[in-house]
Amino acid sequence: MPEAVITSALRTPVGTAFKGTLRDTDAYDLAHHVVAAAASGLDPDRIDDVILGEGLYGGGVVARHAAVTAGLSSVAGQACNRHCAAGQAAVQDAAASVRAGMDELVIAGGVNSASTSPKSSFRVGGEWVEPW
Repeated sequence: MPEAVITSALRTPVGTAFKGTLRDTDAYDLAHHVVAAAASGLDPDRIDDVILGEGLYGGGVVARHAAVTAGLSSVAGQACNRHCAAGQAAVQDAAASVRAGMDELVIAGGVNSASTSPKSSFRVGGEWVEPW
């Protein structure tokens, strides 16, 4: 069984939701920068997949968008939608894929932008209210 190893680690900046300097930066932009940096210096043809966990899912596949904008247009990309520890789950999925012999090189992690994620309701004063 192949061994899965982590060869580099990067992270997106941490912001203050709805208030900080990153409040208008969406998950797609955050993910692009990290995936591009992780892929830097690697042969794009050797990257089998990009797996990104998303805590607040907006309906698009952030991993695919990040792969394409980072120059990895042949990489499909997949989302791991889990509200807690989505990035950890994505790394576990990548490791399992490598150990199973399905992939050799995977970029994996998590991304979230609470400020720009779609919301369908708000909790105000202990009650759930519609935003419109």
